[in-house]
Amino acid sequence: MEHSLIISYQNNVIFTSDSHWLHPLFELNDFLQKKQLSAKELFLRDKVAGKAAACMMAYLGITKCHIELISKRAVPVFEAAGIAYSYDCMVEHIDCRTEYLIGDDMSVDDAWLFLRKRAGRVEGLPVKIENVSFSVDARVVLKDLDLELSAGEQLVIHGANGVGKTTLLKAMLGLVKPVCGTITIGDYQVRSKNWMRNRMHTAYVHQENIKNTFPVSAGEVVSIGLAGISMPASEILYNVELAMRRTGCFNLFKRSYHSLSGGEKQRVSLARCLCQHAKVLLFDEPTSFLDQEGKDDLIVLLKELCRNEAPTMIMVSHDMAWIEQLAWEKKELKGGCLC
Repeated sequence: MEHSLIISYQNNVIFTSDSHWLHPLFELNDFLQKKQLSAKELFLRDKVAGKAAACMMAYLGITKCHIELISKRAVPVFEAAGIAYSYDCMVEHIDCRTEYLIGDDMSVDDAWLFLRKRAGRVEGLPVKIENVSFSVDARVVLKDLDLELSAGEQLVIHGANGVGKTTLLKAMLGLVKPVCGTITIGDYQVRSKNWMRNRMHTAYVHQENIKNTFPVSAGEVVSIGLAGISMPASEILYNVELAMRRTGCFNLFKRSYHSLSGGEKQRVSLARCLCQHAKVLLFDEPTSFLDQEGKDDLIVLLKELCRNEAPTMIMVSHDMAWIEQLAWEKKELKGGCLC
């Protein structure tokens, strides 16, 4: 086979890649999204496929494939996903460290996100907090706090009321200045001149308990994500519509924002974040004013964000039963420190 990956539709080649490792499958995903194609009717030919590649094919929706060299670890994945496969040669395993990092308890979706992070194909930015302290009325809220997240990682911070969870988010937004320590997002220290010029990369989804009835539509709230950016009105409208369709709330475009339910407001807030192409999302008790349906919808939206854009996300929440469904890393804020 002259290419590392060949995709055919009705015996016509429509996509090829000569890249190495798992990159051809990432490129295939880009191609399918750009062309708005389903993988179900496609035939895939690959030079080598182990468990990682099999998980990616299952995630993409491939149903038929031929592999020149297949690992036995790929077979259970193909069979579980109902993928019809053939091969030229089968080996016990493929000599690639990634193969052994895909655990047996890892779902296809989780494997896809893990591999995206490993390939550096995420939109998030790294976050680093070093020795941050903060006091309120002489009471220490944060004490020599340290935290480091890689690009595209997700974290839930929980803890009792008043321990400083919201204060930490405000410090990351540059709204309050720590007594000491530094917070770096991407390449810039928060509150620095360079960070101020790039602050739109960090977005905040607050608790939806605002009672203000100022007349503003849902579409106008989403467009706030592009405030200060010079672009034609038609392009702004396109970006707003795209973001609202992504979060399933375009039907609310003309509705008064303050007439929306808690779940609808969360969809609009997430659309605003997507509209501004935020790379770090901060959530402050996002389920506080949601009913069970709204909570279920939010879980779906967050998991979709992880699979697609993969921004870096930090959430503070006390809703332990709900956050268990996210399967994100968790840390408790206690005594001014994270543990």
